[in-house]
Amino acid sequence: MAYGDYEYYYNHAKSKYYNACQEINSCQNRINSLRSQRQKTIKRINQLGTDIKNNENALAQMERIVKKEESLKGKVLAISGKTGAAAVNFSGMVKSANVTGKNLSDVYGDETAKTKSTLNNVLSTLKTKKAALVAKLAELRSQKKSAEHELQHTESRIRSAESDLAEWKRVKTGASYDMEYYRRKMQEAV
Repeated sequence: MAYGDYEYYYNHAKSKYYNACQEINSCQNRINSLRSQRQKTIKRINQLGTDIKNNENALAQMERIVKKEESLKGKVLAISGKTGAAAVNFSGMVKSANVTGKNLSDVYGDETAKTKSTLNNVLSTLKTKKAALVAKLAELRSQKKSAEHELQHTESRIRSAESDLAEWKRVKTGASYDMEYYRRKMQEAV
């Protein structure tokens, strides 16, 4: 082979070498970017896990309160019944004492009705907030699942970029050997 032929192969190997260097830098930048993205995704997954746990605890507490609804309504009903019985007894005592009496059911009836209404409003609000918590939990779980899929995808992209990096390093090494070989051949041809 002539000097020009060796020079052609040397320049071709040199071009491959510098192209490989650029690709190596590109792969390293991509890997660094993906690792940063992975850390952000892991942080988001951890935060979502904490949010889910906190909302599950709030939901459990709310469910305990809502489960007591029947008990609370029963107690209000019992108070209303006892007030009615007390009203009957009181009316009997007032008639026997020749004193103008009031009907205790009328006196405490408004208060009992207000208590029932307040209790119903509180329980209704709790049920609404419970439904909102259930919806929020579903959304948080969906976001976490999506973030976990994103993390898997990022991990896969990191592995791919690392594989590309290894391949470009191999190309660079091969090109450097070729450059050295053809540089020597050019020197020998002179």
